[in-house]
Amino acid sequence: MTRKLFLIGMAVVTAVLATYLLLNTLQTAVAAPTNTLVLYDGVLGGTPDTQNMAYGAIDLVFPFQVEATQTYSAAVQATILDTTPDIDDMAGYGVDPTTMPTLTRQNGFQLHFTMRVVEESHVSPHRAGINVTVISADLWGIELAFWQNEIWAQEGGDPPALFTHAEGAAFDTTADFVAYELEIIEDIYRLSADGVPILSGPLRDYTAWEPPLPQFPDPYEQPNLVALSDNTSSAQTLIWLRYVGVTPDTAPFVDIEPASLTVSETVGTAVLTAQLSYTSTFTVTVAYETVAGTAVPGIDYTPISGTLTFPPGVASQSLAIPILDNTLDEPDRDFTLTIADPTFARLGQSSATITIQDDDGPIVEPLVEVYLPLVMRP
Repeated sequence: MTRKLFLIGMAVVTAVLATYLLLNTLQTAVAAPTNTLVLYDGVLGGTPDTQNMAYGAIDLVFPFQVEATQTYSAAVQATILDTTPDIDDMAGYGVDPTTMPTLTRQNGFQLHFTMRVVEESHVSPHRAGINVTVISADLWGIELAFWQNEIWAQEGGDPPALFTHAEGAAFDTTADFVAYELEIIEDIYRLSADGVPILSGPLRDYTAWEPPLPQFPDPYEQPNLVALSDNTSSAQTLIWLRYVGVTPDTAPFVDIEPASLTVSETVGTAVLTAQLSYTSTFTVTVAYETVAGTAVPGIDYTPISGTLTFPPGVASQSLAIPILDNTLDEPDRDFTLTIADPTFARLGQSSATITIQDDDGPIVEPLVEVYLPLVMRP
């Protein structure tokens, strides 16, 4: 029952402290990528609760004495969180979700954290001393558990599978600081360590978990939630935490360019480009098709449709549309190329108008001269 009580406490603590913490620390935030919200930066000094995070600790076993500690170390420019003195202690950090950007799966978002697990022990194969929990705006998310030699996902769904050991990856979390990046997009997550992907899988629904008392808030039904914590009385840890930041809206836009194109009917092929706003580490796809306007398919152009694929690192793909020459004298004609249904990307400029200029003049009938005999009558 005590499995998730710490996260409940964090939901209450962050709501009370967040306004003070934000007002007290936003002026000292460091430079970051354009839309990254820095939640904690150890280079600035101080523990996370002196910046944009809240700290909480609880011991539910009599005499309810918390022995867990957090201390800042200038030597390693990080906060040392230690729950090893008492396995019953639960402690860690959360963020008031109302101060967070909207974490939309379709738009993609990333959690960045730099951490070293110095010690970790557990008495259950389904628990860990340090856990990273991220819940999106629509309540789908992932909780990752960190052992000394493995990182693994907590299962979602219904009991008894709920909060059991799911997919994992062997990884040494103790050797040194590791810059982790947890990327969530659509229905999957991917964890990278120092830029190398090490673990991925489906997002989970943890909303089947219920608080032990009805007056307690349910953190797994709190949108835009981020927490790093020892949230169990079945494990303990000592970690060094140096950095936490969150970046919303990480999926690239896909645009069709140019938005308008004029070609001669003798050009042979009209070429347009599907362009990503930046390269992705995922394989992006987008559907395309031509839509008739005043131009007639099969007479003025050959219609096309299909799916474009952008492998990781590729930012653009060309689309070639055959333009048909004919001898008809007609006004300029147009049709549209559209893109739709992107995966791992957001839709930007979704259509382009192609205008075909006629190069045929009016048909001139040949001149026929007719000679009539001249009849002379008296």
